[in-house]
Amino acid sequence: MSNSINNNHIALSFDVEDWYHAAPVTGSSFSIYKSLDDFFFDKEVSKQDCITNETIRIIKILDELNIRATFFIVADVAKRYPLITKALKNSQHEIASHSLNHHSAIDAKTKADLQTRDKWYEEQKEAKKALENIFDKEVIGWRAPNAYFANWMVPLLVKLGFKYDSSIAYNSFYNKTNVKLKDIPSRPYWLNSENLSHVNPDSKLLELPWSNYKINNRLILPAGGGFFFRLAGYRFFKKVLNRSLKNGDSMFYLHPLDISEKKIPLENKLSRPLLWMNKGKTTEKKLVKLLNNYKGILKPCSDIYYKYKEES
Repeated sequence: MSNSINNNHIALSFDVEDWYHAAPVTGSSFSIYKSLDDFFFDKEVSKQDCITNETIRIIKILDELNIRATFFIVADVAKRYPLITKALKNSQHEIASHSLNHHSAIDAKTKADLQTRDKWYEEQKEAKKALENIFDKEVIGWRAPNAYFANWMVPLLVKLGFKYDSSIAYNSFYNKTNVKLKDIPSRPYWLNSENLSHVNPDSKLLELPWSNYKINNRLILPAGGGFFFRLAGYRFFKKVLNRSLKNGDSMFYLHPLDISEKKIPLENKLSRPLLWMNKGKTTEKKLVKLLNNYKGILKPCSDIYYKYKEES
C-alpha cells in the first residue's frame, strides 16, 4: 500500500519496556512487587533481559524498509539498557516518554490517584529531562504506563512541554481513564481536559487514540496493537487499519517484548497467564507483513502532530 487512504497515515510506535514492567509484576495496584526497587532486590528473577536484542532487531527491520517510528521508552530503561540506547541514538526514530519507571498513576479498579499529582508531575519532568539528555532530542510525546490516563494529566503534560499524548483506548470492554468516555473518535483530536473527548477542546494537547473496531453502537473491540495484535493477528488488524484510515489518521503500536522468544520469569505465578500468549517469531512475522503492506503511510507520531498543528 504505497498511497494513503484519503491521504491519511498510520502513527507507528513501539513501547520500550521489559517483562517486569507489566502491570502484574510492578507498577500497578495489583502487582507482585510494590516497586522497581523491590523487584531488583529479588536477584533470582531480575536478570532476564527480554528486549535488548528484540529492540535492535525491530530497528533493523525498520531501517531495511526505510520506515521511521516513535519509540515510547521508559526513562529507567534508557538508563539500564545501554545497547538499546546506543541503537536508538544512532537511528532517525522519534523518542517519546513512557514515564520514569512505568508506574500507573491511578488505581486499576477505582481510578483513584496512586500518588500525589505533585509527585507525578516531578517524575514526568525527570523522565523527560533524562530522555532529552540521553538522546539529545526534544521529547514532545507521552504515553501513560499501562494506558491508565487521567484528565488531570492534560494541563500538567502541557505545562511540561508535551505536545501530544497517545494513551486513550476507547472500547466496550474496559476504560482505563478516570472519566466516562463517550464517542471517542479513532482519528487524532485536540483534547477536552475535562471529559477527554474531542468536543469543545480546551487544551493544546493532541490525542492520538488507540485504534478500535466498531461492530455496532454497543460493541467496540480494542485494537491498538500489542496484546491484541498477538491475539487477533494480521488479517483482523488489516481490517481495523483500513477502516480507520477512511476516517482519518490511525495508530498502531507494539512492544519489542512481543517478538521475544524468551520465557517470561514468574509466568506461572502471575494472575494473568495469557498476557504473553503468541509472542515470539509468529508475531514478528505478522509485524513484518503489516509493515510491508503499509510502509508507504507509516509515520512517527510527531509527524502526525505537526500535520494537525499546521491544519489547526
